[in-house]
Amino acid sequence: MLAAADLLYGPPSVEKFLGPLPVVCDLLARLDLVGIIDRLCPIQEKKARYTHGQVIAALVANRLSSPTPLVRVQRWAEKWAVAEIFGIEPDALNDDRCGRALE
Repeated sequence: MLAAADLLYGPPSVEKFLGPLPVVCDLLARLDLVGIIDRLCPIQEKKARYTHGQVIAALVANRLSSPTPLVRVQRWAEKWAVAEIFGIEPDALNDDRCGRALE
C-alpha cells in the first residue's frame, strides 16, 4: 500500500552525480567506441547482459570523471548516473565482469 506522501508528492527523489557523463557518453558515441570493441571482441557468453564495448565505455567514463580502482567501479556506478546515461546497471560493473572485458 502506498503511503499518503507518495500519493501526494510522488516517489522519493534519487540523487546521483552527473558530472561530465553526458559529454563523455556523446564523445564515445561519436567515436563509436562500443561498436568498434564489439566488432573486434564479440562476447562468447550468450547469457551476458552487456557487451564488452558497453562495459569498456563505462570504464572509460569512470577514468575520465572520477578514477577509481577496478574493485570500486561498481560503487562508483551506484553513486553516479551511469545507469541513466549509459544504460548499464551498476551491479554489472563488478570487478570480475570488468576484468573479463579488459582481457
